[in-house]
Amino acid sequence: MDFSALVNSLNTIACVLSVERLPDGEMGELRIVAANEKYKKTMPPTYYDGMIYTELFPKERKFEHFVSSAALRNKQIHTYVEAKAIGMWMDQVYIPLASDRDDIGYCIFSYELTKEADPERMGNVTMDTAASVIKSCATFRTSDNFMVAVDEVVREIYEKCDADSVTVLSIDELTHGLKYIGGKTKDVDEAEHAKRIENIPPEVVKTWDKTIEKSNCVIITDEDDMKSLEERNPEWAHSLRDNGAKSICFVPLVQNKITIGYLYVINFDVSRTIEIKELLEHTSFFLAAELANHNLMEKMRELSNMDSLTGVFNRNAMNMRVDAFVSKMELRLRPYGVIFIDLNGLKYVNDKYGHEAGDQMLWSAASIISSVFDTDEIYRAGGDEFTIISINTTEDAFNEKIDKLREKTTYPAEITMSIGSHFSSKGDDIRLAMRNADLAMYKDKEEFYKEHPELKSRKI
Repeated sequence: MDFSALVNSLNTIACVLSVERLPDGEMGELRIVAANEKYKKTMPPTYYDGMIYTELFPKERKFEHFVSSAALRNKQIHTYVEAKAIGMWMDQVYIPLASDRDDIGYCIFSYELTKEADPERMGNVTMDTAASVIKSCATFRTSDNFMVAVDEVVREIYEKCDADSVTVLSIDELTHGLKYIGGKTKDVDEAEHAKRIENIPPEVVKTWDKTIEKSNCVIITDEDDMKSLEERNPEWAHSLRDNGAKSICFVPLVQNKITIGYLYVINFDVSRTIEIKELLEHTSFFLAAELANHNLMEKMRELSNMDSLTGVFNRNAMNMRVDAFVSKMELRLRPYGVIFIDLNGLKYVNDKYGHEAGDQMLWSAASIISSVFDTDEIYRAGGDEFTIISINTTEDAFNEKIDKLREKTTYPAEITMSIGSHFSSKGDDIRLAMRNADLAMYKDKEEFYKEHPELKSRKI
């Protein structure tokens, strides 16, 4: 076959690739047999027909997999991916060609470049993938609960990929900390899986983008792929090995050119690598948009429920939380404690030293409270009042924290507090618990000024 004439008849950037078939059926050398003029213009001056491709490009396992699937397994492949290294989108086609040799396979590799993602090209996927993607998209559009929708989409991917696990993560742009959004695992408890994921150090997470930066995903299908990853990112490869991963398809969730999360499957059916890659990549487009919207809504909700001065929850958040406890009976039969705190002398500080000093006092008080009740819900209920709700704790642990707070805020400490509390071992009505804690706090304040009458002028 005249390969040169064949590729020169094509209007796209194209070449013919040859792949050596080894005795075990795996691929050997991969060469660029012939290229048209458009392809040659993208090559360095040293290019010549018959070159081993690694003389021109770094070894790329994903590219090799596509070429071998086309040339040695007679599969026609179409992919549409973001080529991050050149800031373009690449519409790739791999077409198998007939070969008169048993030890060599051939295929055409053709591609077109676009500056922006083209939805019509994205639509050129298998019917099975298209159906799954449409179903997942509809799940998000018809669900009022983002997390529930994620669970449904994850289950769909899990079944399609026949994988050991599917995971969706969100990443904090500033800290690179991970947040588990959803997933499904075969042999590991989901809560344990989520905890393990969120404990991955940010320093490790930062290396993921660097590993992926010139591609649009990471695919590992065999030990050779794992060794290739090990050369680029040994810590990540070792982590995957330690967790029993033999194959992985790892796709970043990108919104406005920023990675906001990841979607990946582990130990999937590698015989269907191309279809699985296609499924995850196309799902990632709308999943990234949904995740970005969810993150925005969460941020807005957080800001509306946070006290801007102290950084703890505000009264609005407390009221909604209490309403939820009452209407949904969330605390029924669950032990919990409530603490009411009132700063001593805030008005005195405001009047004598100014509101800036008063704000500093409030901020310092919130910091002290947070240092003790770091795992509990802290609210600024009013001007100088704080409320703490501690759930699923023991009475001893609850009282131990209160004692620790008193130690930090007992006169003559710079900041003193009047503290009242109520503990319920059986999940009684939280409104009654709050009333009792409030009464106990006022009693504590009266006792404080009885013990320190010299401070009565600062009472308010």
